[in-house]
Amino acid sequence: MAQCTPAAEETDTATEALRLAAFAKYKPEFFMEDVKEMQVAEARWRVLALVDIIEAQDKHFLSVIEKWTHAAEIIIPPVEKAAILDSHVGNKGAISHIRRALIPKRKNKDLVLEEDVVVCKDSTGIYAQFIPQVDSSGIPFYYPQVHSFAFALLNPQVGCVASKLAILVSELHPGSAVATKKQQSVWRDLLKKLYKWTVTERFGYQKHIVLDVVVSYDHYIAKYQMLKSKYALKWVESWPEQTDPRKFVYEDVSIASWLICLWEQDSSTRSTAKPTFVDLGCGNGFLVYLLTSEGYLGYGIDQCSRKIWTQYDCKVDLRAQTLEPYQYIPDVDWVIGNHADELAPWVPIIAARSTMSNFVVIPCCPHELSGKKMPLKAAAGQSKYHTYVKYIKELAEQCGFITEQEYLRIPSTKNVAILGRKRSAVDCQDQINILVESGQREFIARIPDSVKNELRLAKAQLRASRPNTAE
Repeated sequence: MAQCTPAAEETDTATEALRLAAFAKYKPEFFMEDVKEMQVAEARWRVLALVDIIEAQDKHFLSVIEKWTHAAEIIIPPVEKAAILDSHVGNKGAISHIRRALIPKRKNKDLVLEEDVVVCKDSTGIYAQFIPQVDSSGIPFYYPQVHSFAFALLNPQVGCVASKLAILVSELHPGSAVATKKQQSVWRDLLKKLYKWTVTERFGYQKHIVLDVVVSYDHYIAKYQMLKSKYALKWVESWPEQTDPRKFVYEDVSIASWLICLWEQDSSTRSTAKPTFVDLGCGNGFLVYLLTSEGYLGYGIDQCSRKIWTQYDCKVDLRAQTLEPYQYIPDVDWVIGNHADELAPWVPIIAARSTMSNFVVIPCCPHELSGKKMPLKAAAGQSKYHTYVKYIKELAEQCGFITEQEYLRIPSTKNVAILGRKRSAVDCQDQINILVESGQREFIARIPDSVKNELRLAKAQLRASRPNTAE
């Protein structure tokens, strides 16, 4: 598959400024409590939401609808994908008529739903109508409780400059589409998304990132659903740490799913034995737990143990130690650095010093090889984060790796994975030695949080023991 290029991360700053200025003009009207209706051809619709939009053309709106029709998961998250069953030019004023099947993520629980997407235009505007092909009792939980719903771009009224975007519904019964706060929230989010996507089309904005470059979406999502069903709910409900279990559990399930898919793909061209791994800066150890539970042999290292470590099976190998990265050479297939802080820039160097190791690093807070935080300035069209990603890639390339990059489907803005599984033919040993020697002279290990807490407690006790000299 094609590799994501650095240019894909860059932004046309002038266009981006115009787009953000247009976003700031978003002033929606919602009609969740009050009933507002409108006539479209022979049908009577309930209006749920309206918003003015400047200079939007039919082609901008239609481009959004086309993308949403072929990628249903964008507007219906429990859906994995849409399968197009039939497509033809409509009749009776319809621009297009598509029959699609909505394939749910939870295939063992939720039903596939066939749906017609009909796009029409008349004197009042252009409408994209979504019509489920089941009776009301057969509508799955992930679909709106309606006979049909529609997105519309309404023509400007007399004396007005702006067009209007609208969400319309034909309800199963009065109030069925907005009966709960969750339903209302979905419609609010959809209007905002429709507005932003239409504005984006107007400015000719190009997608800056490409997903699913290294691992295919279908492979990943099937693995993610499997691991999520096996592990997520149990650990969300019994999480012993003070941190948010939903963030850590689902994020690590996502990363584990991606890694396993990557390794399964590699096994088709390499040894059939499962690869071994080390996770540097493993933190709560949940990623190590997941990979171990799925049959992969490896271990995690972190400065301090965590309360949750005692709740894992004894076969989960987690080691509390302060690592000196310039001396560490592991005997594993993969070196992992998932938000490994000061160890992140060392991950490709550590892997390069082993003749057998590949690496994956998911950078977070920027650090130099010295362990100090790296002061970064955002380059034109690039964030500080992507500047740091570029730095890690350059280190890896100095070590002889041919790097690849993947934007992970995780609930984090720090979602770039850099991996090295191929090496150039150039001998980079001298350059590796220079990096190691430089890092060894300057590296200062971070003081463990447990030690910091002990120092704070000692200082507090010392202050408390001093006699009060105040009169």
